[in-house]
Formats: sequence, C-alpha cells, structure tokens
Amino acid sequence: MAEVALRPAVEVVDVGGRVVRIVDGHLLSAGNGPRPIGHDLPNRGVEISVDADGYRARWVRGAFSLSGLARLFAGGAAGGALFRLLGLPGAVLGTIIAVGVARSARQAGPQDVEDPAVTVREDGPDLVLESTSLASLVLAVMQLTGAEGPVTVSPAASAPVCDGVRLDDVGGLEDVVAQFRDVAVSFRHADVMARWGATRPQGILLFGPPGTGKTMLAQALANEIGADLREIRTPEILDKWVGNSEKNIQRIFTEARALRWPTVLLFDEFDSIISYTGAAIDAAGQMINAVAGIFKQEMNALIEANPNVIVVATTNFPDRVDASLVRSGRFDLKIAIPLPGPQARADILTKLIRGLIARHETPGFRMFADDVDTQSLAAAATGLTGADLKEALRRAQMAKAMHEARTGSVSSPITHEELLTAITRLRFAMPQDVG
Repeated sequence: MAEVALRPAVEVVDVGGRVVRIVDGHLLSAGNGPRPIGHDLPNRGVEISVDADGYRARWVRGAFSLSGLARLFAGGAAGGALFRLLGLPGAVLGTIIAVGVARSARQAGPQDVEDPAVTVREDGPDLVLESTSLASLVLAVMQLTGAEGPVTVSPAASAPVCDGVRLDDVGGLEDVVAQFRDVAVSFRHADVMARWGATRPQGILLFGPPGTGKTMLAQALANEIGADLREIRTPEILDKWVGNSEKNIQRIFTEARALRWPTVLLFDEFDSIISYTGAAIDAAGQMINAVAGIFKQEMNALIEANPNVIVVATTNFPDRVDASLVRSGRFDLKIAIPLPGPQARADILTKLIRGLIARHETPGFRMFADDVDTQSLAAAATGLTGADLKEALRRAQMAKAMHEARTGSVSSPITHEELLTAITRLRFAMPQDVG
C-alpha cells in the first residue's frame, strides 16, 4: 500500500538533450473542462493545461523576468551580470534594460517549432501550442523559450526549490486550498469578473500557529496565478527616524500601483508591522497610528488602481491586529490555519515524501523504503506542524547523507522505523512537551 501511495510513476523523455520528466502522467487526464498542469519551466508566462481535446500551452511572449532579461542582455554564463548593476543610478540601469529589450525584439514564432505533432498558432502577442502528446508539447515550449532540461510536469509541480510550491503541493488544508483556487480562477478570468461586475478579494488574512503553512500558501497562490511574490518584512517599513516608516509604507504601495504583472504582496508577521491603533501616549504610538492610517488609505484604493495586485497578510497573533485594519473591503478573506489533525498530517507527509521521491530518486537510487506508512507516522506526530514534519524528513535525509559521506558506502533507503525515530525525537524536544 505504501508503494502505491508514495512512489509516483516518472516517465523521462529525452530529445536532443532536452529532458522532460512527467510525474504521475495517469493523473493528468482532463476532467470536466480545462485545468492547469503544474510545471517548473523557468520562463514566466508559460501556462500548460489539459482538456478533452488534449494538451495546450500558452506562451505570453511579452512577459519577461529580470533573470530572463539578464540572459538576453549579457548572454550565456554572464546572464547574472545585470544583477550586479542594480547599484547603478536609475538612468544607467534604464538604458541597459532598454538595450536588452531591443535585443529581444525578434521573438520566436510558429515557424520555430519543428515537431509535426505540435500545432502552433498566434493569438495576439501570444503563441498557443496544442498537441495530444504532453512530452511533445513541453519539448516544443522548451525549444521556443530556450529552456534547458530537465523540466518536470505533474499534477503537483515538482519544482526544485521551495518557492515553486503549488496549491496541489499543500497537504491537509483542503478547505483553504479550495478558497485559494477560487481566488486564482478570479485572477485568470478577469474578463468574466468584469462582465458581472464582480470584485475578487483584495486582501487575504491568514492566521494560526507558527509552522502551519501560512507563508507557503501565499507562495502557492503566487505560483498558481503566475504572479510574482513581493514579500514585505518589518525592517522594510519600520524606521527609528520620525516620518520614515510612513514614507516606507507609501513607497511600497506606490510601487504596487505601478506593477503591470500579477503580484502577491505578502506582509509576513503582520502584527509586528502594523498592530493596534488608538490613543497614542508616546512617539512610538503616534508612529504606529500614522503607519496604520496610511495602510488603510492605500488598501482602500489599491484594487481600483491596480487589479493585478492582491495583498496577503499572515500573523500568529490575530488578537494583536486592530479589527479596522482587516475589515471586509480591505481583507475580504480571513482564514484560520489550524494545527493539522491526524489525517492532515498523513496527507502532508505523503505529499512531502512523494515530492522528494519525484525530485531525487533515479534508476538505481531509492530514497525511501517500501515499508513507509504515513498513516502510522501521522498518528505518532501528534501536535507537530507541517514545518515540523518537513524538519523530521530533513533530519532523516541528513543522517543518511552523513553516513554515506563518512563511510564511502551507499546508504540504504530511509525506513519507516527511522522516520518514526526522527518524528518521536522531534516531538519530545518541542518546548510544550517539556516538564
């Protein structure tokens, strides 16, 4: 049972050095309409979906990221050179970017796709590719965008970095994920929203204990709608000099209004940035009131000024946040993220382990043994959060890697008993379990 539940089927297609890894291909077939497929293509603006007629990819050729622009400007291994220029005056950097844009003026067209199994058409500035073969479709997109393999596509995108998480990767929060999917749909279908005069949520407040996945949900939402994630932390706003904190919050919203690409503006640990308002008895209280007042004004106007931006705020202490700051109209969704129960912990463990297997297992190398039972592990992990479960897995991986590094002999796969030991040690090391 553990083998079926945990180990995904991976199909590897290699054509001319371009590699596509299709994870759990049997789960990709369309249901009752078009639905997105997860992928870790590095080029922003690529959307892959499946419906009854086959697979479809849309490439927004006008969309580019700074990393992509750096590659265009500097070329090859020098692609990161642009980032070292960020300290230059704005006019100089603007000139450099203009040169990069000019060099990218010749964009790939339908004639650049060589695979006859893929049909390509132009839809305004975009290219739309269609095929009954997912591998052919992805290889064609890689050819157009210049992406190098391997690229992974799956029901839940197995991206190689944490910030590539998608909503399908979030375990144990089905109701929350369902609400986030609705938000993503409202972003992708702005024309339908406009026809009905419907306004999507402007802000989302996530509250709950540490380690329950609040920040990860914001990352997943950003990736689900193909948006950038702009994370705002306390030092970026609060300043010891009078008036600077207010200027900082104004600057952040001024920049947000100017964005022309979908963006999730994340205020992490919101209570440490803006908390109670009320009677100010000292300079610090006056500063808090001033920042909170500006925040309210900016939130009131943001969605009319720029519907491409949605604000997400997270807090471990919702009682420390003034109700007027997060009222409806500013934060329309207020969602509690609880500690996971037994089934939620099993779901989280399953998705974490499946993701590790999909990313790291290769022919001849197995990371986890077949006896791993996530239901049993979840039962032993009472009180642990998703972050704790991820840490338990990290410790088990580290132990195996260190054993192999020290001895020079290949370590055996991680067993159920070894995972149980890691979870038990972590659980009883938690502060709430002491004394």
